Amino acid sequence: MSALLHSLSRRFGRSLLVLLVATAALGCAGTFAYQRPLTVVGWYDRWRLWWAGVASREVVIDGIRLHYKEAGTGEPLVLIHGLGGSSDADWGQTLAPLSKQFHVYALDLPGFGQSDKPPQASYAIRSQAATLVKFLDTVGVRRAHLCGLSMGGWIAAYTASEYPDRVMRLILVDSAGVRFEPAPDRALLDPGTTPEDFSNFLKVLFFNPPQLPAPLIRDFQAQARQQAWVIDRALAAMMTGDDALEPRLPTITAPTLIIWGKQDALLPLHSGEIIKSGLPTANVVVLDRCGHMPPIERPDAFRREVERFLRASPPAEHEYTLIP
Repeated sequence: MSALLHSLSRRFGRSLLVLLVATAALGCAGTFAYQRPLTVVGWYDRWRLWWAGVASREVVIDGIRLHYKEAGTGEPLVLIHGLGGSSDADWGQTLAPLSKQFHVYALDLPGFGQSDKPPQASYAIRSQAATLVKFLDTVGVRRAHLCGLSMGGWIAAYTASEYPDRVMRLILVDSAGVRFEPAPDRALLDPGTTPEDFSNFLKVLFFNPPQLPAPLIRDFQAQARQQAWVIDRALAAMMTGDDALEPRLPTITAPTLIIWGKQDALLPLHSGEIIKSGLPTANVVVLDRCGHMPPIERPDAFRREVERFLRASPPAEHEYTLIP
């Protein structure tokens, strides 16, 4: 009996120790999730993409480590994120579905996402376009469809102008790159330090802003402050006008689709009309009830229009479509 009691005592002691360790681990995990929820969300998004068959890869270009996502087979389609964005944040809802039709690449540009952020690098549009072409060389892609969001659209259009033999078809999504009045204020891109600041920031990007918990807002604002120097450097290069799209648009020969959120408060539809005026044969799709981020706010409609344009043979021209 005493031996049995001793055995039970030992097992109880071990069980209690395991329970205490597990409780402590859960407590630490809960504390970390509360303090760094954006990191936890990032882990979940990367797991979700991995589960959907999207691989995370890295290459080194000019000594800079670049992260990218890759999935699917077929014609290559390169997705280029916007200012302050990443392959996960901007394309997380559309990358896997598009990979069912195309061989999709989504690159984290230098300075963004999981790629290196060298302080000495140029973050000008022309430099990012040159990096994009070197990336295509590195992964063995001679010609690709390019799809760029906001700043990514500017980079895609610049690439189509400077390297026309590398671009099959071009998709510009709420693209930056042309001047319009009034010019957007840098403060519009600042998520600030208070919940009210963040609410105003989301209203600039989304027609129907998501409701986010306070810990996630605080973490987003903290990480945005750490990345602000890259955004400031990129914006300073953009403001010189050296890489402006207006004189380059007439040189673009790739069939082009312009997608725009009708209620974009950052780059209004008028700026899309300026781009259209420089690309007279381009197709236009306007998404109603949508702000600056169509791949996030209306991912299904966005994906359908991308697939319809890229699969059309021959490519359509002069089409104007309003998606309610």
